[in-house]
Amino acid sequence: MFGKNLKKIRSVHGMSQQEFAELFDLKRGTLGAYEEDRSNPKLETVMKIAKHFSIGVEDLLTKELTVNKLLRFNEAITTGEAAEQDTAFTGIPCITEGKSAEFIASHTNANNISKTKLPLVCLPNVEGDDKIALVVDDLTMSGGASGFLPKDMVIGQNVDLKDIASTNRELVIALTETALLLRKMSYQGDKVVLKANHPGVEPVALDTTEVKGIWRVVHVFRYTMPTGENELEQRLAQLENTIAALRQRPGW
Repeated sequence: MFGKNLKKIRSVHGMSQQEFAELFDLKRGTLGAYEEDRSNPKLETVMKIAKHFSIGVEDLLTKELTVNKLLRFNEAITTGEAAEQDTAFTGIPCITEGKSAEFIASHTNANNISKTKLPLVCLPNVEGDDKIALVVDDLTMSGGASGFLPKDMVIGQNVDLKDIASTNRELVIALTETALLLRKMSYQGDKVVLKANHPGVEPVALDTTEVKGIWRVVHVFRYTMPTGENELEQRLAQLENTIAALRQRPGW
């Protein structure tokens, strides 16, 4: 299979015979002879090629290499064949865009969240039955360079109110009888204060009995790709697009 595999490797990497031959100190005619099975390569040449493309020597010589293998794709996915999962990820209930009201109506406190009624987010290294995920669907936390925009996602871990430090403004997901809020939480006397990033949104002050559930945000997933110095510009552009889309809605 050596000659056939050489042709496929060249094709996948977009290399001419001349380019491939020069890479391994071969003559173009010699490479052509290998590909047409008119000549057998030296073992040293086989090993050089195998090492360069991270292919086993035995595979290179005796097996027909697939494009998926050469590109390091998961063949079980591309062929649609059922494959056993080596690792089972724990699903985390996810409140998707526009579903907060439905979630509030179905759950009166943090202890009665039913996974069967919510889509699940399955992620490596993120697990636990005490977590929920929330997809941001408004602009209340959009202020500042590190603000949250629609389609960003946060994952919170359920905690008791007493576990939230009174001196720090911790980012939390708070459940009340009428709202599910992503806010920075602090205390003001005996009140729980939930403050938004956006300057136009008033803080919410609640009695502790009004808080039905608190999840401290422990993971954040941005919808847009951070790109260093351009990250703020990209997120501002996304914010402008979101506002433009809102203006198209009736009643704006």
